Amino acid sequence: MASALDKTKPAPVEVQTLTRARLEAPAGACDCHMHIFDPAFPPRGDTPYPPPVARVPDYVRAIRDRLGLSRAVVIQSVTHGADNSNLLAALAAFDGDARGVAVIEPDIDDEALQRLTDAGVRGIRFEMNNGILSLDALEGIAARIAPYGWHIDLQIDGRKLPGLVDRLLALPSPVILDHYGKFIDALEVDHPAVQAVLRLLESGQGWVKLTAPYAGRHKRPAPWPELVPIAKAYLDAAPRRVVWGSEWPQSMLPVLNEPIPDHASLLDLLLDYTTDEAVLAAILRDNPAELYDFPEVGR
Repeated sequence: MASALDKTKPAPVEVQTLTRARLEAPAGACDCHMHIFDPAFPPRGDTPYPPPVARVPDYVRAIRDRLGLSRAVVIQSVTHGADNSNLLAALAAFDGDARGVAVIEPDIDDEALQRLTDAGVRGIRFEMNNGILSLDALEGIAARIAPYGWHIDLQIDGRKLPGLVDRLLALPSPVILDHYGKFIDALEVDHPAVQAVLRLLESGQGWVKLTAPYAGRHKRPAPWPELVPIAKAYLDAAPRRVVWGSEWPQSMLPVLNEPIPDHASLLDLLLDYTTDEAVLAAILRDNPAELYDFPEVGR
């Protein structure tokens, strides 16, 4: 098993025994958080972990076709920094069925932003562990991307959100929070961090991804029951501001020497939060179409 310091070998992609998903995804369903690691695009020299080999055809077989999904959002990995070549190649390979979330340098010019837009990029990633952009760049980047209709994709320790929420609400661009808000601790719904997410959702400015339920709580076993009341609170507050993602290929879990869960079980977690077919269709199809600018599909 590769260690966090061994950057010469790609981390293997391992999964547990595969099962059939109980949830039948609607036509046009979207995986709103996944990564592509094509070895044709080497990672940055100071990569925080060795990326696995995870190409577009691998994703199509492992996730899209098996779970009955139609669309994907490719998230730029911290392993590639602000070099979006891997991301752009992946978007081209998906041939219109994917959108991208890029990483940029603060001084990027307007022509480069337009090229990214034309390629399918619809958001900018702020990843607070090993990322390129710091929170100091938040307002400036939001102002730059607002004319293009992009959003801020923020991954941060959710316990910091109470002190950040007013800044997020004042931005000219929407904000989506990764990984349920990425609460490191098992929090109650009335905790200020969860309440900060609810403020964002209720404002219409904020979104949240139901992704990586293990993030920040890797040693806690599935199905992460502490997240059920939180996810239900999100859906009660703003069902049109919640999306889902597989986080394939879970590149950090092998580094942590932990197994990769079956992605069908991750999809089926939605059934613990709601069985309302209209709400499930919103999470998987309608909300992603709005946030990521996909064409409307027949229902």
